Amino acid sequence: MRIKSKLLVIYIPILLIGMALTGYWAYLTAYDSVREREYQLLTQTLTLNVLEIIDERRELLIQSGLENVPVFRDAYQKEVFEELESLQQTTDRHFAISDKSTDTIIFSTAKSNIVLNVENANRATIANRRVAFGESSVNGTDVLFACSEFDPWSWKVTVLQPAEPLQSSLFTIAWLTFLVTLFAVVFVSLLMGKVTQVFVVSPIEKIKSAASRIAVDHKKVSIDLEQNDELGSLARDVEAMSGEIEQYVAQAQQANRAKTDFLAVMSHEIRTPLNGIQGLATLLLDTQLSDKQHQYASDLKSSASILATVINDVLDLSKIESGMSEIDVTEFDLDSMLNDLITLLGTNASANSTRLVYKSKNLESVAVTSDITKLRQIIINLVSNAIKFTHKGTVSISAKLKQSSTETMSDNRLVIAVKDTGIGIEAERLEHIFDKFTQSDSSITRKYGGTGLGLAIAKQLAQILGGDIKVVSKVGEGSCFTVTANVQSRLMSDSSIESSSARKAHGASLPSGLKVLLAEDNAINAVVAQALLEQLNCDVEHVDNGLKAAARVEEGGIDVVFMDVHMPVMDGIEATKRIRKLEGDLSQTPVIGLTAEAFKERHVSFKQAGMDDIVTKPVTVEALQESLLKLALSQEVTDNS
Repeated sequence: MRIKSKLLVIYIPILLIGMALTGYWAYLTAYDSVREREYQLLTQTLTLNVLEIIDERRELLIQSGLENVPVFRDAYQKEVFEELESLQQTTDRHFAISDKSTDTIIFSTAKSNIVLNVENANRATIANRRVAFGESSVNGTDVLFACSEFDPWSWKVTVLQPAEPLQSSLFTIAWLTFLVTLFAVVFVSLLMGKVTQVFVVSPIEKIKSAASRIAVDHKKVSIDLEQNDELGSLARDVEAMSGEIEQYVAQAQQANRAKTDFLAVMSHEIRTPLNGIQGLATLLLDTQLSDKQHQYASDLKSSASILATVINDVLDLSKIESGMSEIDVTEFDLDSMLNDLITLLGTNASANSTRLVYKSKNLESVAVTSDITKLRQIIINLVSNAIKFTHKGTVSISAKLKQSSTETMSDNRLVIAVKDTGIGIEAERLEHIFDKFTQSDSSITRKYGGTGLGLAIAKQLAQILGGDIKVVSKVGEGSCFTVTANVQSRLMSDSSIESSSARKAHGASLPSGLKVLLAEDNAINAVVAQALLEQLNCDVEHVDNGLKAAARVEEGGIDVVFMDVHMPVMDGIEATKRIRKLEGDLSQTPVIGLTAEAFKERHVSFKQAGMDDIVTKPVTVEALQESLLKLALSQEVTDNS
């Protein structure tokens, strides 16, 4: 309920009660005033008209000396009766005269007998005469009366009038009071609503709007409010707060940029020598070694791989927490992708004497649209964990879509479950299993290794994809992690399936003798990259800066360039821009960036500078092959179109 409605709900009942009480008071006041006026008219008629007439006739008798003569007194009294009959026709009031001692009616303008109860009547002295007045009932009819005594003739004189006209007047007054009260309630309600709108609701809405803008833009706001009251003070406080928030947000963004830059630099500085270590260890394993030497080289490569994984986890977590992790949506064959991952991870499972099982439901011939990189990373994390904690057991991976796919692309829900028969997780530790740097037991880190970041990253990636990860586990029996994600899906046509299969078959191998230009300033990394490219049957030529690379491409004869981003004299970005400015087909020479920077945003900027693809260090022969195959496939699509 809006605040204006709430205020009206509070105010209107109070207003109604107040106005009703005021109206009732006004009605009672009017009621008493009307009755008082009627009584005043009655008593005035009695004292100033009727009794004056009687006094005049008696004075005439006294002056003529005939007061004690019954004939003349009766004649004068008869004149009084005639005057009262005339007065009755004029005033519509009735007059009665009775004997004071016997209450016998001497004269009456009313047709029925008049018997009044004057015990509860009001009494007052008017014009030196004692008068009783009030309300009574005569023959079932309510009347107003006033009476007084005329002692010389021993008369009791009474004036009456029906109460009905008075009651009619009072009824009219009651209705007028009700209508006036109702009008006053409506008018005051509208007035209060307007005043409330202007002085309360409108300022609050302005402050609310400003708060919403602060929440969205994190900028300083100005509130057009000149009131010198609590709301005006609140508005000025909000303005001051918005300025502080803008300053704090700017500082936080600057700190975040500094952290990102620091991580990018550290990533580059660590990955560059790590690339040399891992690459040389790989090359060393391909040479003739004794068993002990082979073991040392294997341990060296394994240690470098573990270090690379730790670096990747830290960078992934940093990107997610800073909001830099965006969804890169592509369409792909999910069933095929999962099969490839199972094949890739099968080696690790075999080494741990663990059986890896995969089954899918309603995924055959289905194209799924989502972020394949994030999905792959989630599955690799979960399956790798399951393999690590399951010795001589089984890890089962099942995948399905909530709804069956149709030929039309539609929203769907992906569910992937990773179940193992490993050591399990204690119930009290389940709620913390997705916390950063947390494992099910501190001894786990010592026995199995790891940073405790994998599950935290996987959960946050699943949430970015509109889903989540849930876990159930029992110590000694194993665990089951269930991943959900929002995707889009459609059935693939037979032609698209055949085309995809044909492309995979065609791109499974690279043509031998590719003329590759390797631009790398680090001598060790150059040796590693050159050796790995030669394993792919490439003819490699090496230069140590971007200026030489651009000049060599201009000479011609280069099929593809592997360009390190950070080099002396001229970096890889500037060299790529120069290549793109060359004349003819030379400007289209494929350029693949080599970088130790793992942030995707940086990769995007490299591609915007003209690079066709990016390979992140430490460089592996698989990554080099995948990048070359991607370019070959892209070139095939371009040629066919």
